[in-house]
Amino acid sequence: MVAAARRKTGIVSGIIICAAFIITAFVGAMLILDQNTKMSRENVYAMNSQLARGAESKLNKLESISSRVFQNKRFIEYDASVYSHSDEYEAMKIENDINEFLSSMSMIDNYSDFFFLYANNHTVGKVSKAANEAFGKDMYEKVRTSLKNKSSAWVTGFNGDYDRLYFVRHINSGTVFVSSMVTNDLKTMFPEGSAEHLSFALADDNGNIIFAVNRSKVTEDAVKKLKNEWGDGEPVAVDSLKYAASSDKCGDNWHVVSVTDFSSRNSRYVRILLYCGAIMAGAVIVVFFVGYLFSSSRMPNNMIYRGEYAANNVDRLTGLIMNEALENVIIGKIDRCINGTTMVLLLVKIKNYELISENYGESAVDEALLKTAEVLREFYGKNNTVGKTGDNEFAVLADFTDFNLFKAHDRMKANIRQLEEELDKLELENERGMIRCAVGASIYPDDSDDYDTLYENAKAALEDSEKIRACKCRYFKDLDKGEKK
Repeated sequence: MVAAARRKTGIVSGIIICAAFIITAFVGAMLILDQNTKMSRENVYAMNSQLARGAESKLNKLESISSRVFQNKRFIEYDASVYSHSDEYEAMKIENDINEFLSSMSMIDNYSDFFFLYANNHTVGKVSKAANEAFGKDMYEKVRTSLKNKSSAWVTGFNGDYDRLYFVRHINSGTVFVSSMVTNDLKTMFPEGSAEHLSFALADDNGNIIFAVNRSKVTEDAVKKLKNEWGDGEPVAVDSLKYAASSDKCGDNWHVVSVTDFSSRNSRYVRILLYCGAIMAGAVIVVFFVGYLFSSSRMPNNMIYRGEYAANNVDRLTGLIMNEALENVIIGKIDRCINGTTMVLLLVKIKNYELISENYGESAVDEALLKTAEVLREFYGKNNTVGKTGDNEFAVLADFTDFNLFKAHDRMKANIRQLEEELDKLELENERGMIRCAVGASIYPDDSDDYDTLYENAKAALEDSEKIRACKCRYFKDLDKGEKK
């Protein structure tokens, strides 16, 4: 009786331990899955926000270049649809001037189309064969209809062709202006050599994918799901057991979408659970034979998969881009800027970072970093680039272009003075002290038109600013010759 009771107790104990282990492994896997899904969603949200600003900048550049055309009153007042034969010589002369001007403007960034379109379907400027085929014979009516009572709009998808993006602007009752770029040019806005689990897309309001990098079935499913969330509340993010996705509005009716596909990662969880189940089933069989020894089966170590996804180019605490991604965005903006651009590269550093860490620990350091990042986002989060270059250092590339150099510099300095005041107010909660910041500035193109040189100049200015107790921005151009390298 005693032996039988001992065997029964051993068997029951072994079964309970096996069942507990299986349940624990399952619950642990689900918790880690949920945590990784949340992390993926936050990372893709932060990454997509930066990509949307880059795409917006690309589109704005074409709009900005197009606007130069409208500064010539003679060009925009000319209407080829109403000129009589008696004015043929004058019309020919004006059209020749327009053709020369538009051809030279289109060469700035090798744009596909750059032309005026009149009510009689007459065109003046650079018109590609693809545009003629897309719009057909009744070109003017199709283009005017695409505006939908707006003064200007970005459109694509004519005759199912998404290889070109068209910027259309209404001039007068008989004239519109059309410019275009090849959709593939947007590829430079997205990370080169991106991992297979990352995909990016540009989609219209109807969910049509205009352009995509690493397009897959998961990408298409994500765009369809995001389409239901689009509205005034963008940016938006969604997730499922297969992916996490985020979208930001770009232009009037387009959306930049980033997708992280972790379906392969989840399949690992399934395999691990199956392996655990098989191991536990074998353990239960063994328990039946050794139960009388009053020993429970020794459980194998719980090696739950922790996930391999890590956003190496996004700071998990602040959500700011960093490393090569930050450099690529800044270098891209510098390479694409046009003559007359005024930008400033700011380096912001928490001077008493080590002191905060020693006195109050990691939580206070995180608080200081988050508060500093929030101020920078508030000042430069729209149409500019904010990133993180070190443990306690941030970088900002801010555009103050005004095409009036004096106004641009005055506006830049006024903005930086406000930033100094806000940074000077930062303090830790519970009266634990102030957060002391230093700011160094290097101006494009005054100090340099090369990113590496701009950064080194801003670094030199930052080191000089660290010597000042209050938060005072130092400009590289104001440093003594001995301090400049």
